[in-house]
Amino acid sequence: MWATAWRFDPPRLLSAQVELIDRGLTTALMATALVALVTAVAYQFTLGDGRIWWWSAATVGLAWTALVVHRILPSPGAPDFDAMRHARYLRGLAALSGGCWGALAVLFIRPGEPDSGTLILCLIAGMSSAALGIFGSVWPVALSYWLCCLVPLIVALARAQGVINWALAAGATAYLWAMSVYSYHASRMTLRSIELRFENEGLVDRLRDQTQRALEAREMVEQALVEAEDANRAKTVFLASASHDLRQPLHAAGLYLGALSRAGLNDRQAHLVRHVMASNEAANEMLGTLLDFSKVDAGVVQPQQRTFALQPLFHKLEQELAPLAESKGLAFRLRDTRLVVQADPALVEMIIRNLLVNAVRYTERGAVLLGCRRRGMRAIVEVWDTGIGIPASQHREVFREFHQLGNPERDRRKGLGLGLSIVDGLARAMGVEVGLASREGRGSVFRLTLPISQAALIASERASEEEDGDLAGLNVLLVEDDESVLAAMSDLLMSWGCACETASSVDEALARLDAFTPHLLLVDYRLRDHRSGLEAVSLIRERLMPDLPAFLITGDTGPQRLREAHASGLVLLHKPVPAERLHAALLSQWRRAQAQAVGRASAAG
Repeated sequence: MWATAWRFDPPRLLSAQVELIDRGLTTALMATALVALVTAVAYQFTLGDGRIWWWSAATVGLAWTALVVHRILPSPGAPDFDAMRHARYLRGLAALSGGCWGALAVLFIRPGEPDSGTLILCLIAGMSSAALGIFGSVWPVALSYWLCCLVPLIVALARAQGVINWALAAGATAYLWAMSVYSYHASRMTLRSIELRFENEGLVDRLRDQTQRALEAREMVEQALVEAEDANRAKTVFLASASHDLRQPLHAAGLYLGALSRAGLNDRQAHLVRHVMASNEAANEMLGTLLDFSKVDAGVVQPQQRTFALQPLFHKLEQELAPLAESKGLAFRLRDTRLVVQADPALVEMIIRNLLVNAVRYTERGAVLLGCRRRGMRAIVEVWDTGIGIPASQHREVFREFHQLGNPERDRRKGLGLGLSIVDGLARAMGVEVGLASREGRGSVFRLTLPISQAALIASERASEEEDGDLAGLNVLLVEDDESVLAAMSDLLMSWGCACETASSVDEALARLDAFTPHLLLVDYRLRDHRSGLEAVSLIRERLMPDLPAFLITGDTGPQRLREAHASGLVLLHKPVPAERLHAALLSQWRRAQAQAVGRASAAG
């Protein structure tokens, strides 16, 4: 403690300590001058000694001089403020001020006159206590005041002789010791408070800096998110436009090929047509993948949950994909299952098909396995392969669109990299999970988790698709603005026995109704003059009947247009439409219409 009696604290802390003294210094100096005048009056009135006024004048003069100097010196916070120099000035001022009161004791305590000692002792005790509040924040300054004030008092009391004065001298000595120790601890507490304030200010500054950086980072993330969303929208628009433009010629080619295959070709010609049809189907498959991705991306996939058995679906996929696996020298294995699940069978089929196609595509030797196992009330559909495997670092990335492994040359025979992205989107649409376990070079297993149905009886397998039927007598109004598609589809419809009228615009279609009454409408979504197939169907139904069957054909995969088409409630066919699918759709609708006609005739009879 005493080692720091004359040593000031570091400048940064000392500046704050000095500032505390400066706040009350002006008031303290004015109070000192006032008390000095009151002391002179009291002393002369009590003891009749006029010399006290010389002491009072000196003390008041010191106080006013200190006030002037205090005004001149730079205050804490000023650019030229020197904390150490200011602290030395305050220590000197405290010593002079304390010395004035010490001189009062030496000069005016009279032996044999207890009134003088009592008066001066009370005044000095009061001023010393007041000094603690003024100078207590800087211990060297406070100690200078008390030493210069109380040591002369102790000397004067000891010199006055007498037991009482000696007892008072001893008490003053104890008081000096107590005030010194107390002021030391008080100054340390003040110093700790200043340090905590600086630490808090530092924390606030750091927090403010971190908050600012966090705000800047958030702005960057938000900007990046906006850019990513813009890029995603641009990608979707581009994908939809490109898909639509490609579908038009492929759709027409498929229709021409369908008609050509029925034209009585020789073996050589039939062989060539089959190859062309295979190439066209491959392009259709690629565009179908793009359409599936666009549907998922547009959010128009609405699951239709129902109870169904997995085994018929497994057999269907086996018949479809086993030849593809065998063509690569792979074994296709199927484990039968009796499990019945609650899900959308069309979406489940699409997910498993994508997984199987991926497995065959990335497996060069070995086998592909499709199976299912039960875990509690969950059915785990598993697709195993012995292919190239997927590194652990890529387990999440493979579900991103256009992300492929083992295809640096971007060979389109290996797909577009959308299969697993479609799988992930369809699974999320149904609220189920798709998991992956794989090791590089050791193959992969994809697991689709589905809820098991509580049904007690397993429904029988679906009946096989209807065989080709006769479309003779079916009147079809075809509205299409692409001439090649219009001609190809018209030829195909007439080859099936349909009576077909064609129109390339909404107005032309309405004009055809004067001489032709259709049983069914085949309408393209995009028509001339920025009009749509939805408008054409609405106007034709107004002219004929509100429930006239209609098929909407579109090659557009834009999210907004897909939503509009689905919202219309019309049967939606996506270009390119295979001839077999179109025939089946027309036949189903034609037979329904014939059955309704028979029912109406029976009711009338």
